[in-house]
Amino acid sequence: MEEISVIGIDLAKNVFELCALTASGEVAWRRRLRRARFMRFLETTAPRCLVGMEACGGAHYWGRWLRGHGFEVKVMAPRAVRAYRQGPHKSDGRDARAAAEAATRGQVRSVRVKSEAAQAVQALVRLRTLQIKQMVQMGNQLRGILQEFGIVLPRGHKRLHDAIGRLREAAGWDKLPVILRRAIEKLCEQLAEQMRRVKQASDDLAAAIKDEESCVRLRTVPGLGPINAATLSVALEAPQAFRNGRDFAASLRLVPRQWQSAEKSRLGGIGRESANETRRHLVLAGQSLITMVGRLREPPKDKFLRWIQKLSQRKNRNLLAAAVAGKLARIAWAITARGETYQPRLLTA
Repeated sequence: MEEISVIGIDLAKNVFELCALTASGEVAWRRRLRRARFMRFLETTAPRCLVGMEACGGAHYWGRWLRGHGFEVKVMAPRAVRAYRQGPHKSDGRDARAAAEAATRGQVRSVRVKSEAAQAVQALVRLRTLQIKQMVQMGNQLRGILQEFGIVLPRGHKRLHDAIGRLREAAGWDKLPVILRRAIEKLCEQLAEQMRRVKQASDDLAAAIKDEESCVRLRTVPGLGPINAATLSVALEAPQAFRNGRDFAASLRLVPRQWQSAEKSRLGGIGRESANETRRHLVLAGQSLITMVGRLREPPKDKFLRWIQKLSQRKNRNLLAAAVAGKLARIAWAITARGETYQPRLLTA
């Protein structure tokens, strides 16, 4: 019997499906194991070889665990694995076979397994995003309810927070039903508490990355604050995984989509597919940089800022924000890969 060369795993919370392939691509065996038996089987019985699995919940944990037990791990995007699933039907066994098949293909790129420290920072960023989303939902709910009764609150979190304190003095407040006033007062308390939670989440994230060397270097780049430094430090934990800055920007989908056939080649726009939090924060940083450069009374001496100023004269704001985000991604890769801080290139007279 041929030696097993790759094992495909369909990850789950409790029941795991395994499929082992030989070097010729034949199925050697299949296993369907619960969590405790799955770990015991991999520790004691399974041969040490390449393990392929999809990037999903728990994939980074299992990637670290498998590497610690002597396995070679290849984590892949679900879209890439789906292409190797046989037939129109989906099952755990077919997914495990597809993961094993895709792991043997060199054209299928692997997803870097994150460390526990990087995942902790990423978790703080996502928790902050969740707190902000809940705060916005509460504010919109409060604003919408009061608008139905003729009380219009201002937009913006700071102005809304100030308006809540003066809500009892607003015209029409006394005319609201008593039961509605009690509900609104309770919602205002919840909104104020949510605002405090957002501030606490931001402070916790800033404190977590305060002494991180990579984050300190990233914050020297114009437009990159603690949030962008945190997300980029996770994405660039291993900068050598990317050939250059353009490769890193392409991984964030900050490059135009290419369509080429025969002698025809066309570049499209930057699509919304595969959007991620790193790209979103970089685009927001690009928007803030555009605003900052637009308020300058004198032309900036930094070539990067001067490039933004010139490009803003012939491109719309959204396209310019995407271009600036791509530029920031390339700069972030360069200073992380070289271990340097941002040094502005000044224009000579």
